[in-house]
Amino acid sequence: MNSASPYDNFARIYDLQHHNFLDDAPMYLRLARELSAQSVLEIGCGSGRLMVPLAEAGLRVAGVDESAEMLRIAEQHLRGSRHLPAERWSLVHADVRTLRLDAPPFDMAIIALNTFLHNLTRDAQLATLRAARAHLAPGGLLVVDLPPNDEIAYQPDDGAFQLEATLIDPQAGTEIHKFVASRIFWSIQEQELTYRIEERRAGQAASIEQLITFRLRHVFRYEMELLLLQSGFAEPAWYGNYDLSPYGEGSPRMIAASRAV
Repeated sequence: MNSASPYDNFARIYDLQHHNFLDDAPMYLRLARELSAQSVLEIGCGSGRLMVPLAEAGLRVAGVDESAEMLRIAEQHLRGSRHLPAERWSLVHADVRTLRLDAPPFDMAIIALNTFLHNLTRDAQLATLRAARAHLAPGGLLVVDLPPNDEIAYQPDDGAFQLEATLIDPQAGTEIHKFVASRIFWSIQEQELTYRIEERRAGQAASIEQLITFRLRHVFRYEMELLLLQSGFAEPAWYGNYDLSPYGEGSPRMIAASRAV
């Protein structure tokens, strides 16, 4: 496997913006308790923002990501926790679509916060879900957190840059302005996001500028149901937010929870 990943250059920015976002962590902990789960596989774990609270709660957590830089940052966070013995977590550098772990089956698998949208083809979607199923015990639970059906309709489609976030990197001593431009391709359900990163040290006019482009393939409710059914899962329960309220009109999230059969 090629060790380079398009997400390597984005890992530090992603972590600075998202590491403290934990709105969804109580949902995963609640589902794990209801399932009496002891082990969790996170697909696309990124910089480890969810792995830390899940492992601190006593779960055995394995995180898989194709970005070595994301995993390097995740390891820093995991080792930085005072409450985590090393045997409670592991990190795997791999493309999940070809994942073959030599480990006992997991009780639960999660694909958090739009990560599933990085699968741009039906084959990639199915391969990801089938890999999750292959690593779950029978009756194990897969949770996939998606944007709601109408999300793509409200996304900008003009390709113009807008300021999304201003971040401070305390280690580098820099201020970072993150701009994003969006284009929508309705015929293939894809969104192209181009990020312009401007970074400067305090008191300096000169900045480092970087452009990073990603594509996301949006997926709708009944399309996702068919993908799950074709991948060895039962018909999912649908939730509309992290409080596990039902999915419906105006729901801010579209969360599928499906058992392995």
